[in-house]
Amino acid sequence: MPSWPSFPGNLHRKNRDVAWWDNLVTLWVGIPMQFRLILLFFIGAVVGGQINRAVYRWTWHPKQYDPWTPPHPDAPKRNLFDKVPIFGWLGLARESKVHGTAYWVQPLLIELGCAFFFAWYYHWVIGENLVPPTVNVPLAAAQSHAIYLQHMILIVFMTIATFVDFDSRTIPDYVTVPGFLIGLVLCWLLPFVGLPIPDGPNFFGLPDRPQLEAIPLHAAILSDWPESWNGAGALAFALFLVAGWWFALCPKLVWWRGGVTKFVRYLFASFARYSLNWQYLGMLVLLLVFVGVAWSLGGPDVWRAVFTGLLGMAFAGMLIWLVRIFASAAMGQEAMGFGDVTLMCMIGVYIGWQPVMVIFFMAPFIACVFALINYLLTGDAYLAYGPYLCIGTLLTMIFWSPLWQHYGPLLSLGWILPALFLALPMVLGAMLMAWVWFKFRFIYPDEG
Repeated sequence: MPSWPSFPGNLHRKNRDVAWWDNLVTLWVGIPMQFRLILLFFIGAVVGGQINRAVYRWTWHPKQYDPWTPPHPDAPKRNLFDKVPIFGWLGLARESKVHGTAYWVQPLLIELGCAFFFAWYYHWVIGENLVPPTVNVPLAAAQSHAIYLQHMILIVFMTIATFVDFDSRTIPDYVTVPGFLIGLVLCWLLPFVGLPIPDGPNFFGLPDRPQLEAIPLHAAILSDWPESWNGAGALAFALFLVAGWWFALCPKLVWWRGGVTKFVRYLFASFARYSLNWQYLGMLVLLLVFVGVAWSLGGPDVWRAVFTGLLGMAFAGMLIWLVRIFASAAMGQEAMGFGDVTLMCMIGVYIGWQPVMVIFFMAPFIACVFALINYLLTGDAYLAYGPYLCIGTLLTMIFWSPLWQHYGPLLSLGWILPALFLALPMVLGAMLMAWVWFKFRFIYPDEG
């Protein structure tokens, strides 16, 4: 049995310290529900239009599909109606001779899907569907609306990443870097945000113990927040994580051939040439200052949220990065792009390290289903993994309540659980290596 947590203060009531957010939510909930849903439908349609704009501009070969981009020279003249969300694509269908038959269907469905999802997910969140059923005190309006805002921002960036990855088989930093930075800022502005879990002695909802309320998930959820995580050592570790994320992001040449000496020389020479400029150095300085100020001036709740986000970023990124390394080594070719690593870094800062383990198991099964369907329909065996990480994240957020009921007790293993997960990529690499050996030894011996 785990030791029942005793949390320092009631985290889920800390939203009272964020007066500006309380005031905004009070004004918003004063609008009748049906009008809120209609407004969110229209907001979703508009945001969907900008998602399309980002997808077509940030893909490897930019396209002139969306009405916000200068049209193709051979396309008919465009008009103001073309910029109307959803319906504008019906008019842009006239450009099918230039861009291909039914090219307009996908962007129209994206905008229509965003419109419905913005409204539906709002109703889902404020309807307490994310809260474990053992909680008998409803979430405060400020907290439920903060969760909705945080999730929708993450979903917007994941949607862009998904369709860019499908189109160009890469996830650009244009998507993941702003998504990560905005997630980190949200940790400061809304420190009480996070997936809800039960508070009190009945942490896992045992029937013989009363359940009180919900608190946001944080990095040390099965125990008191360690006092050492508030000290100078924790600050140094957080600065190290930020610097590590920045260094991984910086452009550099990784050349494995030629030995260790050539690897180190090429790495640092290319890093000095391409990354030591005002854009990259400026971003590093701002991030270090941000973390330092959060620790020194933000207060315990802000620091807890920021540190939780950074640990989520590091764990999620490290997990996928290790999969990339060991799978690539086993298969003798790049098994996963680095964009998948930065994508999971972005996701981790929003949801924390614990749900990442659910996504890690869920994504491969989703990917296998889609890959099989795609292969049967097109004969293409290529698998873009980023979209399935995004789908796994979305399903984890939507079905968080039942997932927590079955998955939450595993956290009683403490530090052993994340350590086991970080060891799984090595097991995966060994299995792939054995499969490759078996394949070329017995199935295709002539190709070995």
